[in-house]
Amino acid sequence: MKAYLMFRDKDFDIKEQLPFGKDMLVSDLELETLLSAMAQGDEVILEAAGTALLCGLQSALSDCIKNPAEVRDLYAITIEAIERVRKGFWWLSTQYTSSLLSNAVGLLQALVGMLVKLRKVADESIDRFESEGFVTLLSILQRELDDDYCRLVNEHLNELKFKDGTLISARLGDYNQGIDYVLRRRQRKHSWRRWRFAPSYTVAPRDHGGSVDLSKRRERAITEVANVLAQSAENVESFFKMLRSELAFYIGCLNLYEQLQQIGLPVCFPDPLEPVKRHRCIRGLYDVSLALQTRVPVVGNDLLADHQSLFIITGANQGGKTTFLRSIGQAQLMMQCGMFVPAEAYASHICKGIYTHFKKEEDTQMKSGRLDEELVRMSGIVDHLSAGALMLFNESFAATNEREGSEIGRQIVSALIQYGIEVFSVTHLFEFANRFYEEHLPDVAFLRAERLEDGKRTFRIIPGEPLKTSFGEDLYQEIFGSEKG
Repeated sequence: MKAYLMFRDKDFDIKEQLPFGKDMLVSDLELETLLSAMAQGDEVILEAAGTALLCGLQSALSDCIKNPAEVRDLYAITIEAIERVRKGFWWLSTQYTSSLLSNAVGLLQALVGMLVKLRKVADESIDRFESEGFVTLLSILQRELDDDYCRLVNEHLNELKFKDGTLISARLGDYNQGIDYVLRRRQRKHSWRRWRFAPSYTVAPRDHGGSVDLSKRRERAITEVANVLAQSAENVESFFKMLRSELAFYIGCLNLYEQLQQIGLPVCFPDPLEPVKRHRCIRGLYDVSLALQTRVPVVGNDLLADHQSLFIITGANQGGKTTFLRSIGQAQLMMQCGMFVPAEAYASHICKGIYTHFKKEEDTQMKSGRLDEELVRMSGIVDHLSAGALMLFNESFAATNEREGSEIGRQIVSALIQYGIEVFSVTHLFEFANRFYEEHLPDVAFLRAERLEDGKRTFRIIPGEPLKTSFGEDLYQEIFGSEKG
């Protein structure tokens, strides 16, 4: 059986190789906080959520939010099944055929019991699910694991315990040696007549050689059955592990949803658009990691953009520019892996990869200057970019003087948008921002951190042309106070 909760036509690989730049994405967008809130200490959820968030997939999350108890029950059953295997049947790979058969029978009986539990959840809740993934999974559980099938499986497994002895057949080879050993069923109709009156031989209690020989012949007869059962047990165990990995992502989403609800913050299911449309209609978007850290409602932002390729964000220091940039990256990742989005409304085109280039703090371990490090990092990103990607810059190329940093930034950004890359750039380089502003390009939008006349920051990002000052004097006055004569 397959789960198909994440993809329609393939399994979810929790160990899938993550895209280039994953470490920068996790650090720059503060995804550690998001993933930690999803995992709640569960390492399987942490790994599944990290893979899903960075790789993208289909999702049945709306069903999970409507039926959280049932989804958690399914996940708990997979955990119980895998724990039973770990504690009781780790010795399945024994070299003795008899032990292999016995262990495989025991493991299969335990796993069949867990499958029956899954089917009971399906019987009780399938009418409440609507998504393709969950309806398909629950329907398969009902159809493939009905009472008659489970009863028949248990009958076969009980028979393979050989409580009444082992019935095998063989024939003589060209040199009168035994060949073609076959395990026979004792419970076949009228089979007792055939075997009851057949010639027989009883091994004497003290005939050690005869007992060893008989044991070896039995091993030859049950080898094929033992291998098939062991493989079947491993397949069922693999199904539980796969289902656990896929459900783990949804449990993580439920954990995050419940925490945001407790804080009192809105979430919505986004409207993903085709990449060619390049359109954004956003209302009340906020930084989910900031909200989880502060545990209080945070300021949301709106953005309406149509066919823009470049967004230049300027304005007052500590006005919320970086927070807004992170919220864009977080929301895009969450939308593209089928999650809800931290916003009141969110419609956006799909991006072919998301990359970040944020200013890094001074590092005493660096072997070159900060500008060198920034350019090397940018070169690595460029090697993996493709048309339709999203690039997020945060105060990049400011490690040199205004003129040089502006020219470097202008050339890089111009090349990116010409190649079809969408760019968001937070910058304090006025010359860089003003150069684009003076060109009056239709596909460039200018945003600014709002500052009231009294210097107060609202942490809202609004449309606005770049200004020469970042109002650093406001921070000076706030920290040191104004001089009094």
